[in-house]
Amino acid sequence: MTGFTKYYFIINPAAGNGRQMYDVGRIQEYCREQRWTFDTVVTKAPGEAVELARRANGQYEVVVAVGGDGTVNEVATGILGSNAVLGIIPTGSGNDFALTIGLTKNIHKNLKVLNNAGTRTIDIGRVNGDRYFINGIGVGFDGEVASRVRKFLKYARGFSAYVLAVLRTLITYRFRVVRISIDGHEVYHGSLFFVATCNGTRYGGGFRVAPMAKIDDGHFDICLVKKTGRWYALRHLPKFTRGKHLSMPEVHMLTGHDIVIESAEGLAAHVDGELLPRQNHYRITIVPKSITIISP
Repeated sequence: MTGFTKYYFIINPAAGNGRQMYDVGRIQEYCREQRWTFDTVVTKAPGEAVELARRANGQYEVVVAVGGDGTVNEVATGILGSNAVLGIIPTGSGNDFALTIGLTKNIHKNLKVLNNAGTRTIDIGRVNGDRYFINGIGVGFDGEVASRVRKFLKYARGFSAYVLAVLRTLITYRFRVVRISIDGHEVYHGSLFFVATCNGTRYGGGFRVAPMAKIDDGHFDICLVKKTGRWYALRHLPKFTRGKHLSMPEVHMLTGHDIVIESAEGLAAHVDGELLPRQNHYRITIVPKSITIISP
């Protein structure tokens, strides 16, 4: 059991289908039953959870992200460097990190995890010195997909919306020439489909991009996919949902601590599903054993 008694719940009302607002009462009821000291707060804008989490440092033992991967990212960023522990109640469309660590979509079971499970200290990633991720960063095709997902969330949820965005992006995607170095050694120079630097095993609502990744092993698992035909990519897309893409000739699985991705053109990218501004240079470094989470 965790033994914690002071909880701060940061709730993103825009995550998933918005039904988590109906869960606020259930969260509060459970907290009262456990006789916890707690507060709940609802975010009003993207990025606000970072500041709310920072303000909670020193006042609460556990800061809980109630939302999707983007909310988890913001709360984790806000408590980084403090003694606060990260809790997660997944209510988003994908919930990739939460599912990676063994949580479910059942709010009652997840509340019990906050009370009865143990803690685990894990790694996180840092991008260009000032942006963090807990699950993964995708550069190239993945970034282009992330720019379109929100549009398709109007018509479909989670994995389905991501697949629709993938199909749309395949039609118009323009391959860029990149130079990629890992731990100071150049590993690739050529046209890129995408490169995913992963702490967790999956993203995009269920694509198992790095099935061997571990969130506390001190290094990233990197999935580098060279330029390939569009129809070929479409035909083999299901392999990525099952983690069966590792034997494809265009796919290279690597590990490392310090990744540099450069291009003459701006590259699209996302961290934990949230779009980044296009940049010509990404330096991705691991920050080992830097945040403690409550995990089943």
